[in-house]
Amino acid sequence: MAITLMADHEYAAEYLANGTVKVQGFDVEAAWPEGGAGAAYPSFFTEPAYDMMVVPITNYLIARDIGRPVMGLPVFPDVSFAHVGAQVNVNAGISGPKDLEGKRVGVRGWGFNPGTWVRGALADVYGLDLTKVHWVEAEPNSLMRVDYPRDPRFSISKGGDQVAELESGELDAVLFDRSGPPLGGNRARLFADPLDAALTYHRQSGIFPVNIMLVAKQDVLDANPGLAQAVVDACDEARRLYYDNVSDDDEHMGLPIGWLREHSLFPHENGLESNRRAIETIVRYAADLGIISRRFAPEELFFDGAR
Repeated sequence: MAITLMADHEYAAEYLANGTVKVQGFDVEAAWPEGGAGAAYPSFFTEPAYDMMVVPITNYLIARDIGRPVMGLPVFPDVSFAHVGAQVNVNAGISGPKDLEGKRVGVRGWGFNPGTWVRGALADVYGLDLTKVHWVEAEPNSLMRVDYPRDPRFSISKGGDQVAELESGELDAVLFDRSGPPLGGNRARLFADPLDAALTYHRQSGIFPVNIMLVAKQDVLDANPGLAQAVVDACDEARRLYYDNVSDDDEHMGLPIGWLREHSLFPHENGLESNRRAIETIVRYAADLGIISRRFAPEELFFDGAR
């Protein structure tokens, strides 16, 4: 029976999904759920629909924190600065990140990865006190359909359609993923120049945030010696093809490829060491927000047979 790998038709994964790149030495079948990634994510916390899946890194951290038998591989198909998705209501009196204190701010879910990154960045760079914001979730379980802790230090409630609520003023701001919905009406960006804000974070932290990562069932890796490294090698080949063929006019997670190249942020390397600081930081952010109960060491999160 083939080993199944969830791979979409976007960015580097396209070359795995369309069969251009194969995993050498193993019968691996790349597939994509009909309902998209969101349809498959909940199974990751019960019985994974695939032997190997790409999932948001905070979803993986939560899975490990609650004891799910899964293990990460150091493959990071999507990287992004979530600053570009932060929007505000123009009548909310918000001129910068510190003005979010005392406001109602929407996030897709408390543990949703882009929102975790940008909240951490707002605290690190701009001194935003995250406990002084009233957070409003659109999806309480962040595509997971599994409960995870909410730290009582934070004010968190449930909301609805975040675009409509931001437009009406029911929400003062929303931290959307990617670049968010098109601007209009009463909605503007939190950062007048979000790309400059992203560069500020990168210069101060040395980090290009990882958004999703490849995760496998522990028993599948244990039963197939060499599989982990073979998959990493295939993903590296797919990444090379993607970088060789993408143009400056294209985008990656809402960021212009030309801009990424101009600032030496593209191509981005896989591997634990290349992403160690980013992994340590997202673990810190998740723990500080109470999304996970402890800070994992990076080595705990990745299979020994693949670096």
